[in-house]
Amino acid sequence: MSTRGGSEIAAIAASPQAGAGLSPAAHGLLEAFVPTGSHCLRVGGRDDPGLRAWLGGRACGFIDEDVARATELRFDDESFDAALLIGALDRLRAPRQAASELRRVLRPGGVLVVTAPNAAYWRRRLDRAARAARPQPAAVRPGDLRQLLLEAGFGLVGVEGQDGAFVRDLPLAGRRWRRRGSGPYRVAERFFPSLLGASVGAFAIRV
Repeated sequence: MSTRGGSEIAAIAASPQAGAGLSPAAHGLLEAFVPTGSHCLRVGGRDDPGLRAWLGGRACGFIDEDVARATELRFDDESFDAALLIGALDRLRAPRQAASELRRVLRPGGVLVVTAPNAAYWRRRLDRAARAARPQPAAVRPGDLRQLLLEAGFGLVGVEGQDGAFVRDLPLAGRRWRRRGSGPYRVAERFFPSLLGASVGAFAIRV
């Protein structure tokens, strides 16, 4: 388990860089569903300094687990407040079995947070139609992720598309435009997550 002294936690929390490097989708999910001081299991995130900084800034203790062990976790039932699977879904050998194991080690009311690229995003569809890019093995469709989490036994599941943009992701304009989508795009993204969200962000709560 990783722990930090009070002065170090305060310094990270006060820094504007706490959580820098996380995608907006991941950052928003963490802020919404992982309370300060939570005891967290971080799967496959050992090399993510942005996630480490965010956890430190919220005084969250955490244990790192390799994705290879996600289907047979070494922890007792109901050991954690939150499980974090940030950008590591594609490295799971058996995603449904891993999701069931993550549910097992969560306490009642505990949350699993998942992020991954969205296979149904408009730009990826365009690339596939034009044969300009191969499908990303890490990408997942929002509906498929929702079904996986429900089948794992989670009682409350929310999945949405996030981080999409129109001008930024056009083949040529995107070279000069790095901003997120506009306000109206963000609203439309909530109604059409599969088409407009570049990333899939999900929370699943054990009830």
